[in-house]
Amino acid sequence: MGGEIKAVLSDKACAFPPGLFHHAKVYNGVVYCAGQVGADVQGKLVSEDIKEQTAKTFANLSAILEASGSALERVLKVNIYMVDKADYAGMNEVYSKGFLVDTKMGNRLMPDPKPPRACVFIQGLPGGAKVEIECVAAEI
Repeated sequence: MGGEIKAVLSDKACAFPPGLFHHAKVYNGVVYCAGQVGADVQGKLVSEDIKEQTAKTFANLSAILEASGSALERVLKVNIYMVDKADYAGMNEVYSKGFLVDTKMGNRLMPDPKPPRACVFIQGLPGGAKVEIECVAAEI
């Protein structure tokens, strides 16, 4: 009944807060990624700029997907959490470019049409982040 559940941690992505959760779980060929923010591996935000935070968030997700045996172009669903509606255009600009991320596997580009997504505005995020993004992807 069902397959093995594999827990994934990447040393190239933010574990924020550190040690409290895995970056992803893989089950029956599907990768479930925890939400990521635009922070480095030590949990420090890369910038106050929404575009830079969004780009780093996708870099973190890309690293997690690679460690899980997947990639950005295999994403099936995206959930986005934001604090300020005024930042939506900046986040969406980065999102619409297809999550172009420079990784050890080369530039990864999510093809059009982009996967379905939800964007929810909330009161706050960990560490003062402006955006948190989680996704579900298929294994390669």
